[in-house]
Amino acid sequence: MPRQRMAPGEWGKITVKQTGPGLFTAYTYVRDEDGERRKVERIGTSKESARRNMLRHLKSRTTPLSDAVITDRTTLAELFSVWLATKSKLKRQSRDVYQQAWNRHGRKQIGALRIRELPTSRAERHLSTIAAGSESNAKTFRVVLLGMFALAVRYDVLAVNPIRETSRTGGKQSGARALTPDEFARVRRAVRAYRDREKGFGPRPGRQLPEFVDVLVSTGCRPNEVLSLRWSDVDLLADPPTITVSGTMIDHGAIKGEALHRQDERKGRAPAHTVILPALAVEALTILFGNAAGSDSPVFTNRDGGWMSLANLRRSLRAALPAELAWVTPRSFRPTVATVVRDELGAAEAQAQLSHAKLATTERHYLERRTIGPDARNALDRFTKGK
Repeated sequence: MPRQRMAPGEWGKITVKQTGPGLFTAYTYVRDEDGERRKVERIGTSKESARRNMLRHLKSRTTPLSDAVITDRTTLAELFSVWLATKSKLKRQSRDVYQQAWNRHGRKQIGALRIRELPTSRAERHLSTIAAGSESNAKTFRVVLLGMFALAVRYDVLAVNPIRETSRTGGKQSGARALTPDEFARVRRAVRAYRDREKGFGPRPGRQLPEFVDVLVSTGCRPNEVLSLRWSDVDLLADPPTITVSGTMIDHGAIKGEALHRQDERKGRAPAHTVILPALAVEALTILFGNAAGSDSPVFTNRDGGWMSLANLRRSLRAALPAELAWVTPRSFRPTVATVVRDELGAAEAQAQLSHAKLATTERHYLERRTIGPDARNALDRFTKGK
């Protein structure tokens, strides 16, 4: 009777021979998932250790790929390099963020491990250690690991991505805080008092800060999107008046070796976004228009007429505000606008105002949580009366 052929994934008898002083080699033949029969060897310092090493390998073995650049012997440092090389469409600033995250939290700590040597439990401990210092850093590094191990899954080195079951950080539902009308009025008074204060010779810090705040709270646009506005993006004579956001500012050092510059596309390559302007923004932009140098010149300018850095305006806002409003930053106005629009027009209109692709993004990160239920008396009364 002919010998039964091994099924894919099965192996034959394991033979162990001494191949040197204190050195033993175990070998067998395996029929891999592609149907090919291959000889496999593993060594050990004794017959039993060689056999154990062979069994450990056979239980986790995957079919070798002739053109693979990733195998079960690939280190995490090598995997990171291959993964980053596949992200050709990633913006340079994002590449720099991921490279910095790996250099800080991965290269020395886990870079020498092989792909199979970072199971979920070990990854969880490592991410928890990072989160103890900074939840933001842990969140970024988890994104890096997710991408790396997704690549390992695509190369059939792993069956599942071990990072997917690690704990998420920074995922609390809507921790956004919106300014109240009274708080906003106090912010406006403070930034105007700061701009108009007595000062000696030289440029006056915060000279365009009041207009910047007014445009932010009138549009809900991201601070660096507002700073990327050119006069060609502004139409104050339209009915209604509008601005169209089509770029964003990249600050000094955001991309290694590059100075402050305008990026001619929005975050995530989102399409241009047109916002209808309320009276406060029209008034602020009309004031700034008096110093316009041309249709392609910046709306918000530094003292030389060039692009304005968000770092400068953030510093001025911090200096202008009293201690009880120290929590307010340029980013505080986006959730304020989202919350005001939600309360008046609904969550879907808040999403449209902020130009989010998904309503869940607006709800999770930009809407202040409601703590008072709706007036549902009529509906509940009808229910309890059997209607």
